[in-house]
Amino acid sequence: ELLTNEIKQGIVKIDEPMRKHTNFKIGGNADVFVIAKNIEEIKCVIKFSKENNILLTILGNGSNVLVSDKGILQVGTKEIKIEKQKNALVEVEAGVMLGALAQVLLKQSISGFEFAAGIPGSIGGAIRMNAGAYGGEMKDIVKDVTVLNEKGEISVLTNEECEFSYRHSRFTDSKEIVIKVTLKLPLGNEAEKKAKMDEYDQSRREKQPLNLPSAGSTF
Repeated sequence: ELLTNEIKQGIVKIDEPMRKHTNFKIGGNADVFVIAKNIEEIKCVIKFSKENNILLTILGNGSNVLVSDKGILQVGTKEIKIEKQKNALVEVEAGVMLGALAQVLLKQSISGFEFAAGIPGSIGGAIRMNAGAYGGEMKDIVKDVTVLNEKGEISVLTNEECEFSYRHSRFTDSKEIVIKVTLKLPLGNEAEKKAKMDEYDQSRREKQPLNLPSAGSTF
């Protein structure tokens, strides 16, 4: 009840089955499941989990994860801001889905994000694992990342400070929460972008069982 009173825009659920929130469609019940809609709600959840000795797990889109039955926080912030100069600076909050962002960038004739269009995850999750496909990776397009630490302090990290490597970043090992990301992308041709995205989408559909709960590619 204390947490529910503090979370005004987000959602709080008790003993929530995590099979409803993962693409594997499996997982135990979370003691407390929260979808936070802004930074203040995220801070509130962190504080609540410490005070009540709840192990807190950060969940993106629930793609390719096996969930234990503990406290779960899903970052649901979804704002996108675009500034066009010689290149495009795209500020994206962590809860934005990669496919949704790809469609926004397509309409704005902004290139460089086509590789991520079919990855079933959020920007926050993509940063954490340095997601990539078809020769592109998040590390190639990230300018900086805004994070929230365990103390509730906000900081901005450069690309280098994120320590990106193959399917890995500093966030894989730290307890920092990705709040938003700034991407630096070139301006491009909408028709060319759409053709490339359609090509990648067709390739993904031919190689992976997208109509079934799965992890996509497995090695």
